[in-house]
Amino acid sequence: MAVEADIAVWPDRAGGLTNEWYVDADHFRREMAGVFGSGWACAGVGAEIPEAGDVFPTTVAGQPVLLVRDKQGEIRAFHNVCRHRGILLMEAPARRQAAIRCPYHSWTYGLDGRLVRTPEVGGPGVGEADDIDRTALGLLPIRVETWLDFIFVNLSCEASALNDLIDPLVKRWAAYDLSLLKHGGTRSYDLAANWKLAIENYLESYHLPWIHPGLNSYSPLELHGYETISPRIFGPYSEAYKADTVDDRTLPHFPGLPEVVAPRGEYPLVFPNLLVGIQRDHLFGIIIEPRNHARTIERLHVYPVDDGTPETPERTQALDAMMVGWDAIFLEDIGIVERMQTGRSADAFDGGVLTQFHDRCTARFMDLVADSTPVTPPR
Repeated sequence: MAVEADIAVWPDRAGGLTNEWYVDADHFRREMAGVFGSGWACAGVGAEIPEAGDVFPTTVAGQPVLLVRDKQGEIRAFHNVCRHRGILLMEAPARRQAAIRCPYHSWTYGLDGRLVRTPEVGGPGVGEADDIDRTALGLLPIRVETWLDFIFVNLSCEASALNDLIDPLVKRWAAYDLSLLKHGGTRSYDLAANWKLAIENYLESYHLPWIHPGLNSYSPLELHGYETISPRIFGPYSEAYKADTVDDRTLPHFPGLPEVVAPRGEYPLVFPNLLVGIQRDHLFGIIIEPRNHARTIERLHVYPVDDGTPETPERTQALDAMMVGWDAIFLEDIGIVERMQTGRSADAFDGGVLTQFHDRCTARFMDLVADSTPVTPPR
C-alpha cells in the first residue's frame, strides 16, 4: 500500500498553541463555532441507536443534539430542545420510543420531528390554539450522513458531501473489506482536560515507551511513523500490530490483505473529532465529544471482522481480551492528558516545543484548529 507524500508544511513557528486555547471559555466557544459548526463532525454510531425508536442525546459544538432512528430505520438528527420553551428534551438514551415528549408541558414530537401533540395548549382540555401552528414548530433538523457505522452531522447544513471528506480514507483502505465489520463493544472515558489535548496525545507515538510500556514491548517506538492521507485525515501508524491477544486464538482477519498491509496498524484522525484505527482483524473509532474547555468525553467503539463463521467461546474470549487491552491502553493516557491540562494553568508556559519528526501531525491539527476558529466569539 503506497503512502502518499506528506503534504504537511512544517510551520514557521516551532511552538504549539498557547494556554488560552486550553483554559479559556471564550476560546472554547469560538472553536466550537468554527471547528465543529461549519463542517462535518462525528456525533455517534448506529450501534447507539440500533432499533426503530431509539434515541441518543449527545453534544456537538457545545450544542445539544438528538440522534434518532425513525420508524423506517433511517437515522435522523435534531436539536435537542423543545420549540415551546427551549427545555432540553432528553438527558439519557432511550430505546424503542414511539415519540419524543417534552418533560415540561408534554409537547410531543414524532420520530420524524413533527410536532404531533400540544396538550392543554388552548386551555384546559383544549389541545390546539389559533396561534400555535404545529406544522411550523417541529424539531429543528440537523443534516446527517453516515460512513460505516459512524454518524456525522453538519450543524450549518452548508458543508459539501461527507464523501468529499472521507473518500481519501476509503481509497487508502480499499484492501480492507469494511463490509465485514460488526460492532463488538464500547467504552466511555470522562477526561478533565481540553478536547485538543486528547487528540494531540493520540497523534504522536513519542510517549509510548514511558506511558504504554506494555504496548511498546511488542510495538516499539522505532516501528512507528506518521503519515498524511489528506489535509484533514492524518496520524500515526505501526508496522507491528499484535493480533493474537489470547494464546493462539485469533479473531478473523480481513481476507486477502497484501503482505505489506497485514502487520500494519493505522491510526488517523478524521478532523475534527473522530479517531480511527484499523488492524488486520478489527477497526475502532473514538468519538471525541468536547463538553467544555476542561472536560471531554471519549466514546470508544470496536468493530471486529465478522467472516460469517459460527461464534465460538474462544472467539468471544479473544474479543473480550482485545477490549480489555485497548481499555487498558486508553486508560493509561487519561492521567497524562489531565496533567497536561493542569500544566496549561502555568503562566510561564508559552505553547511549548514541537518536534519536526514526532509532532508533524500535531502541528497540522493545531493549524487546522487555529485556521477554523473565528477571531471574535459567536453571539
